This record gives sequence, structure tokens and C-alpha cells, in this order.
Amino acid sequence: MSDSLRKILIVDDDRDIRLLLNFILSKAGYTVVQAVNGAEALEIVKQHTLNLIISDVKMPVMDGYELVKKLREVSETSGIPILLLTGNELVRVSPEELEYPPDDYLSKPFNAGDLMPKIKKLLSSPE
Repeated sequence: MSDSLRKILIVDDDRDIRLLLNFILSKAGYTVVQAVNGAEALEIVKQHTLNLIISDVKMPVMDGYELVKKLREVSETSGIPILLLTGNELVRVSPEELEYPPDDYLSKPFNAGDLMPKIKKLLSSPE
């Protein structure tokens, strides 16, 4: 599948982060959908076939860890790679501590040089 056909969901309550990610990913040829929290993301997942989800950890309504858990519990969404964004290194939780760990983490602030290799790796992983 070519990158231009890849659809990525950005989940973050910070509008500026969503705009930055949308700019970087769109410029790289990805199709981007956005949500402001985990609950909204779950609704979007029902309407779109997604190749990757990039989610903030700390959000109102439903945080990133709860979103990962809900997605992993459903067979239709359990295989979607998830990259969690964290503004605080202490928010990271080791995979052994989580029943449903994300596929990777990225610390904020980030730049395209940090982001794109992680995205390419997650999208090239066998589904």
C-alpha cells in the first residue's frame, strides 16, 4: 500500500498539536483524520479504516491509555498500531505495567525528524 493511501488518526486535545501533526503528515502524503479525545476517537474508528493512531496520553474525557485498552479489546481494531505522545517522561508506563501497551511512544516537543521514522516503522510492521 502506498503512503498516499495510508490513513492516520490524530487524537489530541491540543489544537496546535493536531494542526502541526496534520501539516507534517499531509505534506508526507498521508490522509489525516482528527479527534479531540479518546471517546471521539472511538467514534471515528467505527467510520474509517485506519492504518495508524497517534494519540496524546493526557486528555479530558478519555486518556490515551484508556483509548489503547478499548481499541485492543475489540478484534476489528486490536491490530491498529498506536503511537502515544507524552509531554512528560514520567507519564510513560513500561509494557509490563500495562495490560494493553501502545506500540511506541514519542515525547513532546517533537519534530518531523523524530516522528517520521517511528511512523514508517509502525506502518511497515506486519499486520
